[in-house]
Amino acid sequence: MTNLVNEVHKHLSDNVIIQLSKQIGAQDPNQVKRAAGDIVQLLTHALQNSAGQEEQKRGLYGAIERDHDGGILGDLMGVFTGKKQVNNPKTMNGAGIVNHLLGKRQLEAAQVIGQNSGLDIFKSGVLMQLIAPVIMGVVGKTTKSKGLDLGGLASILLGGGQQQQEKSPAGGIFGKLLDMDGDGNMMDDLLNIGMKILRK
Repeated sequence: MTNLVNEVHKHLSDNVIIQLSKQIGAQDPNQVKRAAGDIVQLLTHALQNSAGQEEQKRGLYGAIERDHDGGILGDLMGVFTGKKQVNNPKTMNGAGIVNHLLGKRQLEAAQVIGQNSGLDIFKSGVLMQLIAPVIMGVVGKTTKSKGLDLGGLASILLGGGQQQQEKSPAGGIFGKLLDMDGDGNMMDDLLNIGMKILRK
């Protein structure tokens, strides 16, 4: 997992962070960079959780085989600026990825990321949806290049993840967040509405 996290960060270059800042309307790229670091930690931890549960693991592997071959990583700036179109729309369905990994915990996640980075909750939520396909792209590229089967993917995701998680200042908070049972409330709907407006 440590190698996967590092690989994701390689693709989140300063130019990509600046482009993401423009897309979410953030004035300070440093805030976006901090938020991106927390998002990578959170979503990779969520992937670990999925890899540890048989049904979710199979669903994750199926999604990677269908929709995430790592192709977007070849020209990430082109994808984010709209100059390069992806063949499969599901590849960039960040909202779907985040919903699958976090469910009703999206609101709490956006709040935690916002508090740690200084971004507001809506910008944090949109940033999660933009970065999620990058993480899945890295996982998909690794799966494809190494010829991993279901067990191999789970082994990669589960290996060393706890150590990497502990290095993150927000790791403890995110760990507790992922252990919570989200029951949902009106704020979830408000968050989704706010993020949709922001993305336009």
